[in-house]
Amino acid sequence: MLSKSILSYRGPLSFSTIDWLLSEFKMASQDHELSFKTYKKMISIMIEALENISRYDDQFQCNGDKKSGFCPSCQINRNSSNIELITKNPVKNEDVNPLRARIDNVNSRNKAELKELYKTTITNGEFTAKGGAGLGFIEMARTAGNKLEYDFEGLSKDYSLYTFRVFFNL
Repeated sequence: MLSKSILSYRGPLSFSTIDWLLSEFKMASQDHELSFKTYKKMISIMIEALENISRYDDQFQCNGDKKSGFCPSCQINRNSSNIELITKNPVKNEDVNPLRARIDNVNSRNKAELKELYKTTITNGEFTAKGGAGLGFIEMARTAGNKLEYDFEGLSKDYSLYTFRVFFNL
């Protein structure tokens, strides 16, 4: 199926950039005649995914070189049956296995188990070193109703390029 790009960004990511991307997606969703339900789901997923990137922004320098593997990127595509968000950003190699384990844990759950994991996580009072409660992947999987996809590719001895993809049916 032929896919259309709805939104594409590559460069440094800050909270003001996230706000701008959310506004751009709002306008693009109207241009692409996305339903309010689809818009709402994608906004929720975008916020979680982009906040995940910004949490690790202090670990690498994009330096404005938008072709660099060290620059985060965000792409939203759609075809006749689904819409997808793809993000890419570098992560420290030491963070790859814990990140993989968290996503695999979420992906191993069915809908009811995800709901229970969400309740447990939100009430346990534990936070990551970066200040998150660990709800982002759970919420994205619940919203999309599909497994989260990911890949890691070596960038250097210290960093890997983390590609994250989430999609849902239209």
